[in-house]
Amino acid sequence: MWGRASDRWRLTLPLLFPSLGGLAYLYALGAPARLVAVNAGALALALAWVVWGWLPEGRRSRIGFAATALLLLFLPPLLQHDVDGVSRWLPLGRALFLHSGALLLPLIIVIAAREPRIGPWLLAIATVALALQPDAGVLTGLAAASAALAALHRSLTIALVAGGSLTLALATFGAGDLAPQLYTEGVLDHVAEHSLAGAAALGLVLFGTPLWYLVIRAAAPQEEGYALAALIIAFGIIAFIAPFPYPLIGYGAAPILGFGLALGASRHVTPVGTKSG
Repeated sequence: MWGRASDRWRLTLPLLFPSLGGLAYLYALGAPARLVAVNAGALALALAWVVWGWLPEGRRSRIGFAATALLLLFLPPLLQHDVDGVSRWLPLGRALFLHSGALLLPLIIVIAAREPRIGPWLLAIATVALALQPDAGVLTGLAAASAALAALHRSLTIALVAGGSLTLALATFGAGDLAPQLYTEGVLDHVAEHSLAGAAALGLVLFGTPLWYLVIRAAAPQEEGYALAALIIAFGIIAFIAPFPYPLIGYGAAPILGFGLALGASRHVTPVGTKSG
């Protein structure tokens, strides 16, 4: 059972280690105290959810959560909070905006991994929502996670979704004219300017921790663990090669909260042989 205390704490590690590395980066390289506080507060909330959070186990509830997440994913373009040609953020009060894809997509992927019949539809609808924002970085992550699920489920339909997501990511790459965001983008380059060893260590934490705990050590059920690892690693790769936000190690509450929400949801597994409502 995934509800044991040891399993719950082990499930925090793919989130905890990269996020702590990110906090160390922000503090060491002089980020404003507000940025450090936002990431620290998001990490505390996310860890609490992974360990003590609760979700209904029934299938209808899972689909309801997925539908809500998808509706919220369509919200940024409707709010018309346009920044230099893109609309990717959900307002949380006046001063804080959460990156919608990083916040909501991890949970959608966890539910899609558990729902082989409607999972492809959830992923396809998420693809449309992200293309409307547009968000090539998150579309790339969605393509990677979908490819992982397609391989595990041997699903041609999910493979087509992965291909569609990647195609739209390429088509929308470079959309908008956003100004560079220090402490959010270019994190490893920023650290490398001061310490190559520090950049290597931070990169290892970002890419290695999800791979180790979600794939090799299987802290989450296989389909969900592989998909989440593919998602977070793809986010990191696209941020390394292009000006996109770094997940977990850069400033941003949304990926910390989103990844935490998904990890907490991944331990709510209906035991084999138990009917779900």
